[in-house]
Amino acid sequence: MGVNEKLIWTESMKTAAASADYSSKQYYGAKMDADRRVLLPTNDADTPVGLVLNKPENSQVAELLIVGRAPGVVGEAIAAGEKVRIASGGKVMLWITTDTTTFCVGQCVEGADSNGEMGVFNFSFPGAIDTA
Repeated sequence: MGVNEKLIWTESMKTAAASADYSSKQYYGAKMDADRRVLLPTNDADTPVGLVLNKPENSQVAELLIVGRAPGVVGEAIAAGEKVRIASGGKVMLWITTDTTTFCVGQCVEGADSNGEMGVFNFSFPGAIDTA
């Protein structure tokens, strides 16, 4: 599937400085560090705050989708209609309803068949915080 960037729409978006070079991590989930800088989750239980929409290098501004529709890089096969989470490393994965340590961040609109492919998702990040 070829994901068209025109599929992106946002109801809510924020910006914050990137804590490292994320120029190759567009459409990955992100969390915030104590200095309110964007970084990739290092643990499945990290609180995701948004999806990186641009390709920021270290200390550049990262654009974060908070609520809206966008492509996401998957870590496993995901079908349309399935609920999703952000896993360690920032990839979109299936959300297991019995897992009380992760956050459901959305639902798949267009599926993806395998790790590294892009699907399209309706996102709403529960961990979104003030980045100012």
